[in-house]
Amino acid sequence: MCPEMDTPFSQRRLFAEETEMELDIEIEDDFVTRPRALYHLTDGEIGTACREAEHMLAQYGIDRDATAAALGISPITLKAYRRGVATVSHRRMPAATLDRIRDLAVEAYWRAAAAAFRVEIGGEDHAHLTPIYTAHDNAGLVRDRHPHPHPLRTREVADKIGGHVQVTWAIHPSVSVPLLDAEAALRSRWRVGVWQIGTAFEDLEDANAVLCEIADCDRYSLWSFSTEYRPWMQQVTTSQVERLEAAVADIERGDVIQPFESNLRKAMADLEDF
Repeated sequence: MCPEMDTPFSQRRLFAEETEMELDIEIEDDFVTRPRALYHLTDGEIGTACREAEHMLAQYGIDRDATAAALGISPITLKAYRRGVATVSHRRMPAATLDRIRDLAVEAYWRAAAAAFRVEIGGEDHAHLTPIYTAHDNAGLVRDRHPHPHPLRTREVADKIGGHVQVTWAIHPSVSVPLLDAEAALRSRWRVGVWQIGTAFEDLEDANAVLCEIADCDRYSLWSFSTEYRPWMQQVTTSQVERLEAAVADIERGDVIQPFESNLRKAMADLEDF
């Protein structure tokens, strides 16, 4: 008989949990052979990103079962995705699923952030302490289900549908949409370009492959260039935006998108030739 069978059930359960915790460790996964772009996530970092997103959702009252349902997977599968790479039960989360869980987490964050600026009046209407903005698509229709007091969040939503931002409510009628600073303007141009590239392909992943080549990133890092959630943001550069806009121009002219090689890859190729 196993020694733990002589112990009470609660102690056996604790033993199992401790054993599971001992196995759930992180190790360097440089041995995993996947193409390495300038911007990339290792298998360990993919698991960490999944755990961070699930933790944020839990903070806002969305448990694992609800998260898994929104992703269209089982809770057991979601648990396997968040495991350390050294565990037997670990599975690498697909990039599209990681995009989706981060989208869900960021949406929950922005909804919670907006709540502090809203005050109920008479139990029905809502007054706002700051101007409120809405995202409209390229046909002018309102596409944002949650008007927001943060103009950059609304800009992100609008850019991703090829639209624009409008002031929905403000105490003073002269309030307008704030101008973007230089870095925010680059992120906005990038998102608009991403939307334009996406409309040119039937398969979204084909468009994402082009975007990864332009940004010199792997598929798991692509999402970070478009978000306004700063802890997970990767600031896009001027050269990346210019390459993207050049690719959009190539498509509009009916030309083949010109290939791009990063400076790092060019240098490595030169060394190999030498």
